[in-house]
Amino acid sequence: MVVEGSSKGVRLCIEKGQILGGESMRVLRKCWNWFWGQSVFNKVAIIGLFAAFVPFVLPTIVAWFRPTMIHVGVSFYTYERGVQAQGMNTLYFFERRNLVSDCSIRREEQSVPNGRAKAPDPQSWVLIKLLLENMSDRDITSLRVGVRSPAINQTTRFLTAPSLVATGNKEAPPDVKPLYVISIETLPAESSTVVTLKTPIDDYLRDFIYVKRRPVTIQIPYVSADQFRQYPPIVSRTNAVKMLNREGVLRTQDEGVADEKLRVTMLSSEESKREEAEASYRALPKAKACSEIEAGVW
Repeated sequence: MVVEGSSKGVRLCIEKGQILGGESMRVLRKCWNWFWGQSVFNKVAIIGLFAAFVPFVLPTIVAWFRPTMIHVGVSFYTYERGVQAQGMNTLYFFERRNLVSDCSIRREEQSVPNGRAKAPDPQSWVLIKLLLENMSDRDITSLRVGVRSPAINQTTRFLTAPSLVATGNKEAPPDVKPLYVISIETLPAESSTVVTLKTPIDDYLRDFIYVKRRPVTIQIPYVSADQFRQYPPIVSRTNAVKMLNREGVLRTQDEGVADEKLRVTMLSSEESKREEAEASYRALPKAKACSEIEAGVW
């Protein structure tokens, strides 16, 4: 009885597979016939759309057949250390916001009488934060990550934990658009790190982000290491607040930005204060006030 039941089950599975296979072939034939029934112009347009779509799904297809050793997550921020006039007072502040949603994540400010305090020169930056996770049970050595973004230029700085042996350089391979290449000597097994690409916001970036309202995107054309060949990874959109929390846990933030306090030094009445930088600085447009749930989303 058991053998007979098993045989019936096998026959049933084969019959179902044949039915599903037949259905798939019929659908493919219908699609093929529909395609050949289109005009030449429509065929060219369809092929063009298909060719444009392939690069987006290629990393996923590669991951199906070749499980990746490295996962890449990304978040965008703006960081502003600014100053604003308030009548007889001057407002000093710093603020970190999610660049994608323009939601304020953290802001600290202090208002003091004009000419009675000094603080670091005001400035603002775009920060690209990459979470690199070694998913394997062995070290990854000579890891290289190629990065492309309109928020990267000649002034971009590479920041990471002092304990991580890593460098970042802008390169221009032959016949390829320039890209920023991050090189990490060793990423230990089952570990992760957060690295930062920090670019001052100049007139071009200000116009790009806040006037033209163009989205700041990122591409990771490839990752490579001694353990695997070069391939395009899947890049996950990491919640901005979660990225900062993860970075704090990993203790990878250079310059103490994650725990920065507003540093304003009060002056005596006899001291004079340099105000040229404050007078020339233009604060970024005001960030949106969002809930904690909304603040970090893409």
